[in-house]
Amino acid sequence: MVGEREFTGRTGLVTGGSRGIGRAICQKLARSGAQVAINYVSNTAAAEQTRQLIADEGGVGRIYQADVSDDAQVSQMFDAVESEMGSVDLLVTNAGIASVTDSVTMGVKTWNEIMRTNLDGTFYQVWRAKDGMMERSFGRIVCISSVLGIIPNPISPERLIAYGTSKSGVIGFVRNCAVAFGPHVRVNGVAPGWIDTEMTEGVSEEARQRLVAATPLKRVGKTSEIAELVCFLLSEKSSFTTGQTHVASGGLGTLP
Repeated sequence: MVGEREFTGRTGLVTGGSRGIGRAICQKLARSGAQVAINYVSNTAAAEQTRQLIADEGGVGRIYQADVSDDAQVSQMFDAVESEMGSVDLLVTNAGIASVTDSVTMGVKTWNEIMRTNLDGTFYQVWRAKDGMMERSFGRIVCISSVLGIIPNPISPERLIAYGTSKSGVIGFVRNCAVAFGPHVRVNGVAPGWIDTEMTEGVSEEARQRLVAATPLKRVGKTSEIAELVCFLLSEKSSFTTGQTHVASGGLGTLP
């Protein structure tokens, strides 16, 4: 989908890049010529494995530890990336957390933790990147949302309330930033559905089968499929696209 080596000379930063969707995005960016800053919060071994996978294919990657829910850590991470790898041209705000609690047991603490990482964290990253991108008249941002940002949890509607709300906020944030940062900085979103990652491994087989049955394509998605879409939105193949959130859910949820 993305032209071979299209991102040569560009630096990409992917938060939550050590595993799952984030790792696949890092690898796809590197294969397309970018040097990649791989953010992680605690699992150094997984981040190093992502870096090694990139190196094994002849790419360039570095790992950077930061908790995106902390504005100061985000700023320090950008400072380090800019010092060692150059200006961030391509930003993917992928880091996120979820807590499977219902409306009775969820408390303010859980709500705040999820909002700080998923919504505030997205804001911190984009806000740190935007000024430099606008000054250079070039920037591409993709914010990872979720299908649960547009529909309630189809299996247990009473669960993942905070998570779904935070991801709805990301969709609105994308829409507004695209208007504010144009014409040279494009901002888009991707809302994945059920993707086969470590985060979804703990789901029961019964729940998994119910989700598959509810999905028109009758399967779960692959991390590589999300990476392809993200890199398309970062590329010039999507040069007239901004402010959009693209739902990659096998039809489980759709936007007009």
